[in-house]
Amino acid sequence: MDKRVDGPVPQYNWNDIPEREMRRGVEQKVFRGDDVLIGQTTLHPGMQSAPHSHSYEQIFMILKGRVTLHVGAQVFDCPAGTVIRIPPNVEHWAEAPTEADGPALNMDIWTPLRPDYATHSAYQTDTFSKG
Repeated sequence: MDKRVDGPVPQYNWNDIPEREMRRGVEQKVFRGDDVLIGQTTLHPGMQSAPHSHSYEQIFMILKGRVTLHVGAQVFDCPAGTVIRIPPNVEHWAEAPTEADGPALNMDIWTPLRPDYATHSAYQTDTFSKG
């Protein structure tokens, strides 16, 4: 069945999306759909690491720079181009990039939608069917 859109589909640009400081050395912008959330995060040398887990599946991608990622007992060297699936409820964290590597640009996708991060997408004018 062909689903119709009730209004115009807005266009956004990462350069115009509001950024928040999550913790020292970690800045993030988010964008959402009905059942998915994507985050563009800049990870700076000296950032504070934060081991954590959550109930969301996460796709972790490094677009620029390099970090070391811990997923459970595994440790990954992650240069630009790295893509890793982080299963739900598994502890994970990234170490700060080195000064020599400079800031890293990370893209994360979470599904289902993370309501705790979705609050930071209030700038979006889209009509959502959920949350």
